[in-house]
Amino acid sequence: MEAPIKVYIVEDIAISRMSLETMLLENNYIVSGSAAKAEVAWIDIQQTKPNLILLDINLSGDKNGIWLAQKVRENFKIPIVYLTAYGDQQTLKEVLETKPNGYLMKPYQEATLLTTITIALNNFLESEKEREVFKENNDSDVFIFIKDRAMKVKINTNDIYYIKSDGNYLEIKLKEKKYVVRNKLMEFKKQLPHTIFFQSHQRYLVNISKIKVVGKDYVSINDENIPLSLKYKKEVEQVLIVK
Repeated sequence: MEAPIKVYIVEDIAISRMSLETMLLENNYIVSGSAAKAEVAWIDIQQTKPNLILLDINLSGDKNGIWLAQKVRENFKIPIVYLTAYGDQQTLKEVLETKPNGYLMKPYQEATLLTTITIALNNFLESEKEREVFKENNDSDVFIFIKDRAMKVKINTNDIYYIKSDGNYLEIKLKEKKYVVRNKLMEFKKQLPHTIFFQSHQRYLVNISKIKVVGKDYVSINDENIPLSLKYKKEVEQVLIVK
C-alpha cells in the first residue's frame, strides 16, 4: 500500500480552510498543515514538504499566492493547484508563469476538486526524477490532525507509539500523552505511513521503530506489553529481522 498523500492548504477564509481539511481527511488524504498567509505557509512548507499544495491567490498579509508559488517553484518540486475566484486575464497570466498543475475557479464541487488533485498528482509523477522526489517526501515526517474535544491537534506520526481499538473508539498512545478518538482501526491505518506501522493484533497497530522487545506473544513498547498474535507475528518479525 502506498503512503498517504500529504496536502498543504493555503486559504485565508477560515471556514473554507476547515471545509477543505474535512473533505481531504474524509477522502484519506493527510493535511500536513494550513495557513491564511503566504509567509506563514512558506515556513511550514519548507518543514513539512507536502506532496501537493492547494493554493488561493488572494491571501491575508503582504504576499499573495502567486508569490508563494514562485518560492515553491524555486526551491521544491511540489505540484500546486490554484483555488481562486479570480479569472481575469492579468491574474491568469501571472498564474501561468508559475507553471501550476491545476487551476479551479470558486465555487467548485468536491468531486471536481478531488479529480483535479488526482490528475495533478498523476501528471506530476510522469517523470522518474519527480517520482524519486515524491518518494523522498513521503519518507520524511508525516503529520495528521486528530480531534481532541473541540480542537484539532497536529501530531507527528513518528511520535505515536501504538493505537488500540476499543469498539468505535481508538486510543492513540504517545510517550507522555494519550488521545481518544472516534474511528475504526483500519480506517485510521490509511492515514499512517505503511513503512512504520504494523498490526500486532486485531485491536492494535504498533510503531515498529518503538519496539524494544519481541516476546512469544507480545511486543514491548515504552515498558508496556502489547499483544502479538500468531496471525501478525511473522510480518512483524520479518520487518525487525528477528531470528
